[in-house]
Amino acid sequence: MSRYFKLFFAAFSISFIGALPIGTLNTSVANYALNNNFMGAFEFGFAAILVEVSLVRVALFLLDKLGHLQKLFRYLSVVFCFAILYLAYKSLEAAFHMRNFEDTLPFIGMQPFYSGLVLSLLNPLHIPFWLGWTAVLKGRKVLYSDAANYNIYITAIGTGTCLAFLIYGCAGNYLMNVLKAQHNLINWVLGCTLLLTGVVLAYKIIFRKIQLKVA
Repeated sequence: MSRYFKLFFAAFSISFIGALPIGTLNTSVANYALNNNFMGAFEFGFAAILVEVSLVRVALFLLDKLGHLQKLFRYLSVVFCFAILYLAYKSLEAAFHMRNFEDTLPFIGMQPFYSGLVLSLLNPLHIPFWLGWTAVLKGRKVLYSDAANYNIYITAIGTGTCLAFLIYGCAGNYLMNVLKAQHNLINWVLGCTLLLTGVVLAYKIIFRKIQLKVA
C-alpha cells in the first residue's frame, strides 16, 4: 500500500506543480469562472485533463513497446534534463527582461469542451514532459509496468491537474490579480527551481555514466 501511495503522491505532485505556472489552460479556466460560466470552466477543464491523461497513456504504451531497449530511459533522462534547463532559461530570461503577463486566450469563441480539447492537444509539452517523468519514475523504481500502477499513475495525474484548475477557478479574480502583480517574481522562482532540478538531474546522469565506465 505504501508503494502505491508513494506513486500516487509523486505523480500528483508533478502534475499539480506542473499545472500551476501561468499558461493558456489555467487562465482559460479562470476566465470562464470570472465570467460566471462555471459549467464552461468545468467542461474546458475536463476536456483538457482528458487529453492529458490520454497522452500519458500513449507515453506509457510507447515506453512499454520500447522497454526492451535498456538505454531508452537514460536517453529520455538526458532529453528531459535539457528540456528542464531550456524551460529554466526561458523563465529566467522572461524574469530578467521583466516581461508582462499576457492572458491571450485563443479559441475562446468555441464551445468550452472543444476549446479545452484543442488547446490541450496543441500543448507541445505534454508528451515529452510525461515521457521524461515516466522514465525517471521507472528508473527510480517508483512506477512499475503493470495495470494497477498505471491506473494509479493516470488517476494521480488527472487529480493533480484538476486541483490546480480548481484553484484557478475558485480563487478567480484575486488569484489572477496577485499573479499578474507578482509575475516577475514567479518567473524568478520558477526559473531557479527548474535550474536547480536540471542541474541535479544532470549531475546524476553524469555520475551514473562515470560509475558505468568504472565498472
